[in-house]
Amino acid sequence: MVTIGLVGKNGSGKSTVCQLLADKGFSVYSLSDCIRDVATERGLAHDRDQLTLLANELKQQYGTDYFAKFVFQKAKDQGITHVVFDSIRHKDECRFLLSSGVRLVAIDCSLEQRYQRISKRQRESDFVDFETFIRQDERESDGSSFGQTLNECLSLCEFTVLNNDGLSELQTAVDEVLDYVS
Repeated sequence: MVTIGLVGKNGSGKSTVCQLLADKGFSVYSLSDCIRDVATERGLAHDRDQLTLLANELKQQYGTDYFAKFVFQKAKDQGITHVVFDSIRHKDECRFLLSSGVRLVAIDCSLEQRYQRISKRQRESDFVDFETFIRQDERESDGSSFGQTLNECLSLCEFTVLNNDGLSELQTAVDEVLDYVS
């Protein structure tokens, strides 16, 4: 079984890396999709602040590693052999996945590029000005949001993929990680 967990800040390129891995036969399990599913069930908006509040509520109720345990068990029950876990946002999620043999990979790029990327992709949660983006980024990174400790998560990663260049450079970096973990 080859399992990879992706950690990265908003707009860093995690979804693109997931697509590159899916093209190589990996199944993608997004922790954030779990939150979006609950938001949809409750009739809540999918803006970043609302999703963060909901995720924090669920993590307070079920534990800060709840989403990691949920998606890991789902992949295990389905007998998937090549898995990438996306949108890991709390150190306890990292610790659980590491203890389960998942290799953690940080996806990183500049703040300005990340903002440009979210502005172009236009998810419901992406329609924010640069100042709001910075505020959200700081809250998610420094642990002031109960359910998100991205800086600590990044420090727990075994590999870092810099995503400041084009798609072919990103593909090369992903291939290098795959050569190492396979």
